[in-house]
Amino acid sequence: MLKSNKSSKRCVAILGAGRMGADIALAFAHAGWRCDVHESDPARRTQVRKYWRAECRRLRIASANLRLHDAIDTIDWKSVDLLIESVTENLRLKQRLLREIEPRMRRDAYIATNTSSLRIGEVTRVLKYRERSCGMHFMVPAHIMLAVEVTKGPKTSPATLRRFVQWLEELGKVPIVLRRDVPGQLINRIQHAMYREIYHLMDQGIVTAEDVDRAVRFGFGFRYNILGPVVSRDINGLPVHLATAKNLYPTLYNGRSAPRVLVRLVKAGHLGVRSGRGFYEWNPKTVDRRMRRFNEMLEASLRRVERIGEPTAF
Repeated sequence: MLKSNKSSKRCVAILGAGRMGADIALAFAHAGWRCDVHESDPARRTQVRKYWRAECRRLRIASANLRLHDAIDTIDWKSVDLLIESVTENLRLKQRLLREIEPRMRRDAYIATNTSSLRIGEVTRVLKYRERSCGMHFMVPAHIMLAVEVTKGPKTSPATLRRFVQWLEELGKVPIVLRRDVPGQLINRIQHAMYREIYHLMDQGIVTAEDVDRAVRFGFGFRYNILGPVVSRDINGLPVHLATAKNLYPTLYNGRSAPRVLVRLVKAGHLGVRSGRGFYEWNPKTVDRRMRRFNEMLEASLRRVERIGEPTAF
């Protein structure tokens, strides 16, 4: 994790303690914020407490900054500076919670939605003071990954945008500002354009999941910690990039239906790590250890990125 500037005792409230919400809380707690996290599911609360204890010890985060609530009414809303909604991607649920909670908060508090696919303007449409709201999209694991997308909603004020960027920089994050509200923001739009082509090639029997992962990890993905995709085009040369684009783009898949391989797996109950099988097999006895190892490897990569700095700083 990047070194962060310790804040005064600000307070963030987070709705939802799923993997995303739990990790967002760790990111803020690391920077000295008090974190009030609401989670209605008792089983999930038990899992989160165990997870937080382990991560707080490992990363030397003050666990006293993390408070888990089973009811919304137990949070002192007048002390909250920032609310982050991080529940499931259900528009009506998100709107209902924001509509219920905004009147309890101070007039000068801010509200963010961590939606990954919904329009920010739709989620925040129910708010009275929409100028103090915006999108704030973290990546999993949120307490380790650097990038956080900040999306300007239709009514978001410039001052609100600046405040969110400032807070994220204090957390040691790298804010990515979207000046207009588009579905999926930047990162998911890029990722899903790639996934659409990947799933199409898998549906056609051209590649396997293993070969896709090898191609990205040891191909173009290998250099992306150092060079982003745009600056790498400058280095490779724009004429060859233009020629390739002219030849390749007409052949790329542009279907609008869900990929068969993904539909088949989900229908069979193969949901990924949590079910023990997705594209790969996951042994329940070793999955926790493997996820910890994943985080440790990300942290090692993070330390290298810190030394590199900006995309053209090499």
